[in-house]
Amino acid sequence: MEYLITGISCFLIAFLTTYLSDKFTKKKYQNIEKRIFRDLGDRIEITTSLGTWPFGPKTVQVKKDGVELIQEDAVISLFLKNKGVIDLFFYGVNSKEIAQEAAIVFPEAEKVEIPRH
Repeated sequence: MEYLITGISCFLIAFLTTYLSDKFTKKKYQNIEKRIFRDLGDRIEITTSLGTWPFGPKTVQVKKDGVELIQEDAVISLFLKNKGVIDLFFYGVNSKEIAQEAAIVFPEAEKVEIPRH
Protein backbone atom coordinates (compact mmCIF):
# COMPACT_ATOMS: atom_id res chain seq x y z
CA MET A 1 0.00 0.00 0.00
CA GLU A 2 2.80 2.41 0.82
CA TYR A 3 4.35 1.79 -2.62
CA LEU A 4 1.08 2.75 -4.26
CA ILE A 5 0.84 5.99 -2.27
CA THR A 6 4.48 6.81 -3.04
CA GLY A 7 3.97 6.12 -6.74
CA ILE A 8 0.83 8.25 -6.95
CA SER A 9 2.44 11.14 -5.07
CA CYS A 10 5.55 11.03 -7.32
CA PHE A 11 3.34 11.04 -10.41
CA LEU A 12 1.33 14.03 -9.13
CA ILE A 13 4.46 15.97 -8.24
CA ALA A 14 6.01 15.34 -11.67
CA PHE A 15 2.79 16.25 -13.50
CA LEU A 16 2.11 19.42 -11.50
CA THR A 17 5.73 20.60 -11.77
CA THR A 18 5.69 20.23 -15.55
CA TYR A 19 2.25 21.83 -15.91
CA LEU A 20 2.96 24.82 -13.68
CA SER A 21 6.42 25.55 -15.10
CA ASP A 22 5.02 25.47 -18.66
CA LYS A 23 2.18 27.79 -17.67
CA PHE A 24 4.45 30.37 -16.03
CA THR A 25 7.06 30.21 -18.83
CA LYS A 26 4.47 31.00 -21.50
CA LYS A 27 3.26 33.99 -19.49
CA LYS A 28 6.82 35.23 -18.90
CA TYR A 29 7.70 35.28 -22.61
CA GLN A 30 4.34 36.48 -23.93
CA ASN A 31 4.86 39.61 -26.11
CA ILE A 32 8.54 39.65 -25.14
CA GLU A 33 9.52 41.61 -28.26
CA LYS A 34 7.53 44.65 -27.03
CA ARG A 35 9.26 44.66 -23.64
CA ILE A 36 12.92 44.40 -24.65
CA PHE A 37 13.56 47.90 -26.02
CA ARG A 38 12.68 51.11 -24.17
CA ASP A 39 13.25 54.60 -25.57
CA LEU A 40 14.95 56.97 -23.12
CA GLY A 41 15.41 59.96 -25.43
CA ASP A 42 18.93 59.84 -26.88
CA ARG A 43 19.48 56.29 -25.58
CA ILE A 44 17.72 52.94 -25.82
CA GLU A 45 17.50 50.67 -22.79
CA ILE A 46 17.80 47.01 -23.82
CA THR A 47 16.67 44.19 -21.56
CA THR A 48 19.22 41.45 -22.19
CA SER A 49 17.81 38.92 -19.74
CA LEU A 50 14.59 38.64 -17.81
CA GLY A 51 16.50 37.45 -14.78
CA THR A 52 15.32 35.09 -12.09
CA TRP A 53 14.01 35.49 -8.61
CA PRO A 54 15.36 37.31 -6.55
CA PHE A 55 17.34 39.06 -9.28
CA GLY A 56 15.56 41.40 -11.66
CA PRO A 57 16.06 41.81 -15.38
CA LYS A 58 19.47 42.79 -16.73
CA THR A 59 19.52 45.95 -18.83
CA VAL A 60 22.06 47.83 -20.95
CA GLN A 61 21.81 51.36 -22.35
CA VAL A 62 22.98 52.10 -25.90
CA LYS A 63 22.97 55.27 -27.99
CA LYS A 64 20.30 55.28 -30.69
CA ASP A 65 22.91 55.27 -33.45
CA GLY A 66 25.24 52.87 -31.60
CA VAL A 67 24.16 49.62 -33.30
CA GLU A 68 25.60 48.87 -36.74
CA LEU A 69 24.50 45.25 -37.32
CA ILE A 70 21.57 43.09 -36.19
CA GLN A 71 22.24 39.37 -36.59
CA GLU A 72 19.16 37.15 -36.42
CA ASP A 73 19.44 33.55 -35.31
CA ALA A 74 18.13 31.74 -32.20
CA VAL A 75 20.21 34.40 -30.44
CA ILE A 76 19.74 37.97 -31.63
CA SER A 77 23.12 39.72 -31.62
CA LEU A 78 23.45 43.50 -31.75
CA PHE A 79 26.92 44.51 -32.94
CA LEU A 80 27.85 47.96 -31.66
CA LYS A 81 29.95 50.57 -33.43
CA ASN A 82 32.47 50.48 -30.59
CA LYS A 83 33.09 46.77 -31.40
CA GLY A 84 30.97 45.43 -28.56
CA VAL A 85 28.22 42.81 -28.87
CA ILE A 86 24.93 42.47 -27.02
CA ASP A 87 23.29 39.05 -27.22
CA LEU A 88 19.55 38.73 -26.66
CA PHE A 89 18.78 35.13 -25.80
CA PHE A 90 15.26 34.38 -24.67
CA TYR A 91 15.34 30.61 -25.25
CA GLY A 92 14.58 30.98 -28.96
CA VAL A 93 11.12 32.37 -28.20
CA ASN A 94 9.91 34.99 -30.70
CA SER A 95 13.42 35.52 -32.10
CA LYS A 96 12.06 36.65 -35.49
CA GLU A 97 9.77 39.21 -33.81
CA ILE A 98 12.61 40.44 -31.58
CA ALA A 99 14.81 40.99 -34.65
CA GLN A 100 12.00 42.89 -36.39
CA GLU A 101 11.53 45.09 -33.33
CA ALA A 102 15.31 45.72 -33.19
CA ALA A 103 15.23 46.77 -36.86
CA ILE A 104 12.48 49.28 -36.02
CA VAL A 105 14.35 50.67 -33.00
CA PHE A 106 17.69 50.83 -34.86
CA PRO A 107 16.70 51.71 -38.46
CA GLU A 108 20.28 52.58 -39.53
CA ALA A 109 21.60 49.13 -38.61
CA GLU A 110 22.15 46.47 -41.24
CA LYS A 111 20.13 43.28 -40.66
CA VAL A 112 21.61 39.83 -41.35
CA GLU A 113 19.61 36.61 -41.03
CA ILE A 114 21.44 33.33 -40.50
CA PRO A 115 19.39 30.47 -42.01
CA ARG A 116 18.50 27.61 -39.67
CA HIS A 117 18.62 24.02 -40.82
